[in-house]
Amino acid sequence: MMKKIQLIIWSILVLCVGACTEDKGDYDYIPLNDLVVQGIEKDYTVEQFSSLKIPVTITVKDGFSEDRYEYLWYIWRVNNTADPDTLSFKKDLDVEVESVTGEYSMRYIVTDKETGVFYSTRTDLTIVNSYSKGLMALSEVEGNANVTFINVVNTVTEDAYEKVNGEIAGRSPRGIFYTGEGEFTKGLVVISTGDGSKAIEPTDFSYMMDFSEMFYFAPDPCVMECLCKNMYGFDEYVIINGRVYNRYLSFVEDMFVKYDPQVKGDYEAAPFSIYESNDPFFYDQKGKRFIYNNYGAMISVEPASGVFNPAEMESTMVYGAAFEDNVRAVMEDADGHRFVIAAQKRVEYDDESYDSYIRVIPIRKVDLNQAGIAGATCFAVSSKDVDFLYYGYQDKVVCVSTVTGNVLATYDGFEDGCTIDYIEFDRSENPDRLYVGVSDGSGKAKSGSIYYLKMNSNGSLEEENHFSNVCGKVVDFEYKK
Repeated sequence: MMKKIQLIIWSILVLCVGACTEDKGDYDYIPLNDLVVQGIEKDYTVEQFSSLKIPVTITVKDGFSEDRYEYLWYIWRVNNTADPDTLSFKKDLDVEVESVTGEYSMRYIVTDKETGVFYSTRTDLTIVNSYSKGLMALSEVEGNANVTFINVVNTVTEDAYEKVNGEIAGRSPRGIFYTGEGEFTKGLVVISTGDGSKAIEPTDFSYMMDFSEMFYFAPDPCVMECLCKNMYGFDEYVIINGRVYNRYLSFVEDMFVKYDPQVKGDYEAAPFSIYESNDPFFYDQKGKRFIYNNYGAMISVEPASGVFNPAEMESTMVYGAAFEDNVRAVMEDADGHRFVIAAQKRVEYDDESYDSYIRVIPIRKVDLNQAGIAGATCFAVSSKDVDFLYYGYQDKVVCVSTVTGNVLATYDGFEDGCTIDYIEFDRSENPDRLYVGVSDGSGKAKSGSIYYLKMNSNGSLEEENHFSNVCGKVVDFEYKK
């Protein structure tokens, strides 16, 4: 069992380590005076109650004798140095990790018994459990919403919501979202279905409340369609029934701060996140134009000349994404013809009124006539290269250049008999990872599988991992920290 290090001992160690350690930032090979420690990686991720083993190699100029030294391994929560835990007093670490889940720093100290000199190095440790950090996949099984969770050490938990709560989350699944995580607010997982939206506890997937309770004026029905996050975490928007709601996340006193009344105006917001920067803007499916929130009311962006007019698009948005100020979207005109647009968002200021306004600057418009794209229902763009557009059809994922319209790569390494149900790039920690849900189309339990594909610099994809028969027909992915 782990023993608590007394605060006074911790203080002494910090002072001694600060005086005696030269930390060069390379934790694979660390020269410390006449002693060298090898074998400690830059970071570790381990599942709670599993074994953590770190064998180390120590060399000394005049020969290493294990009995000459004392050893100490200990960890502390990030931003909480006053409460460390001892892991081991042995040269090599071999323990069962019992600490609570979270982000930790881990230090290894070697002390020369004869001279009293300390030698130390630090690394990062992440402790997870079945629900703490990883990919959430929402799928449809016999018409019901079903959640599969895959944590960062690839432990798969099927029927995650149903196992904890003893009931399904609802019928006709629509989306799964991770909202509100921040310094001042409580993070919530939201499962959206045709029956409404449920807010659940991220750490164990237990039901907390109906998501409608998070609004001053609850939408009816409260079927969440999209979550739009500020890249700096200041605020977020949700789209429900084509209407937009906002709440501020910074410097608030209520961890469950509610969403303000809907942003006013005559619009129907497309269910795609094209926020991702410090200035929110959206696409109006009704008015066929880009719009933005101007002090609680939606207004159109300024007209612009070029390959398209952002204030008068005359087309429906099929897919849209924005990374900082770069916008990419798949559009469909009244004749059913699809094309991809590239644009930049720009904030400008009126010199007389000092008001700011948003402009969408047209860059390109490229026709899409590749095989299968007319009927494609899922698209994805990565922040690593916004000019690679991916779409899924039949049993293939195709990469198209949004500059030339040429097909750059095709991936078809999926299980036999499966078709593509949904694709999405990670927008959190692995932006070059494409999540792909495939199934046999039956909608039954274990009829679907999940693939992790890595995007290469030329647009091609290669498999990182896959998890067979762990879900139904995937409708959405979300990565939860």
